[in-house]
Amino acid sequence: MRVIDTVNKTELDLTIDQLIDMVANQNRQVDLIFAEKRTDEDGYLSWDHENWTCLDGKRFIRSYFLKGRALSDYSGYNKYDMKGYFKPEEANEVLLG
Repeated sequence: MRVIDTVNKTELDLTIDQLIDMVANQNRQVDLIFAEKRTDEDGYLSWDHENWTCLDGKRFIRSYFLKGRALSDYSGYNKYDMKGYFKPEEANEVLLG
């Protein structure tokens, strides 16, 4: 998938596993920007932008944004959860910071 590296000012072609590895082991962050607003299964939270970071190579944090505004909600995941929740292939734009 096409990933824009905002630090090195390049475009990369990465797999999901390579992207997760960069977040976990290279202290990078990934922003997923969606074309449409997304909502959780309970209808509680809506967002159009996710920011993924890693704390220690094993614990991941997903922060939410809506219309350019940071929301106070966030979610925590372990590396095994990433396959179910980290979906860069559904994003309109993938930014690596």
